[in-house]
Amino acid sequence: MKIATKRPNKRFLKRRLLSVSIIIAALIASAGLTYWHTTTTAANIASIQQESNENSAKMDIKIKEILVRKAAELKAKQEAAAKEAAETAKSADETTASSVDSSTCNNAKTHTNPALIDVIVNKKHCIQPVTFAPDDLVDVGGGYLLSNKAAASFAQLMSAAANANVSINLTSSYRSYSNQISTYAYWVNTSGADGADTYSARPGYSEHQTGLAFDIASNGCVLDCFGSSAAYNWMLANAADYGFIQRYYKGYESITGYSAEEWHYRYVGTAVAKDMQTKGIKTLEQYWGVSGGNYF
Repeated sequence: MKIATKRPNKRFLKRRLLSVSIIIAALIASAGLTYWHTTTTAANIASIQQESNENSAKMDIKIKEILVRKAAELKAKQEAAAKEAAETAKSADETTASSVDSSTCNNAKTHTNPALIDVIVNKKHCIQPVTFAPDDLVDVGGGYLLSNKAAASFAQLMSAAANANVSINLTSSYRSYSNQISTYAYWVNTSGADGADTYSARPGYSEHQTGLAFDIASNGCVLDCFGSSAAYNWMLANAADYGFIQRYYKGYESITGYSAEEWHYRYVGTAVAKDMQTKGIKTLEQYWGVSGGNYF
């Protein structure tokens, strides 16, 4: 007896095949849509990021331009203020200059121009003219003024000290002739004329009037105290690299005319400062071969 085999229904197979085809097509479409969405989203994000970076870069440029402009304006104001201060001081000096007889200065035949960094100023060589005021004074911070010839080197010196964690601050810089009158009078009142002459210059005989000299302190350690500070040891090792020398050393009072001042520095230029350091020469009088010591 034969058993009859039931054949699949063709319509059923077609429907199944169509369903599978539809599902496959849907999956393919879904995958394509997902890929398109992902790609488009990534492109949009990249575009937004690029635009943001460009805007940020433009903003940075604008900020830098503003900062540069503000710095230039500040520098111009400082220079104008310094010039005005110098002119005011010079005007005041002209009214008091008669208190010094310039004919007794006995200037050296060389190193006499106060506008040059090789000028010598000591008790035997006053500034000529005694009303001299630098025409290139700049504010080096805190209202302290120095000649522009020394300002850049001073800034480098202070930056190097800061990088070495050495605390240094100015206590005095440029002093006009009239200002030196009051300064010297104060010390005469404190120590008498003989005492004041050992550490304070008479009007017209001060290096501070050149705009090339300054006094410093460290962490509140001023004057004699500065000589025992770490900052002083750093200055001994590094000042010459920036063109500065300690002007008055212990043991050279008969040559310079002054007691030791570890806090008083003078700009002479790197070549001279380094040469003095190499040769072990402590005073400008010895290095330049000019007279020094006390007043006449």
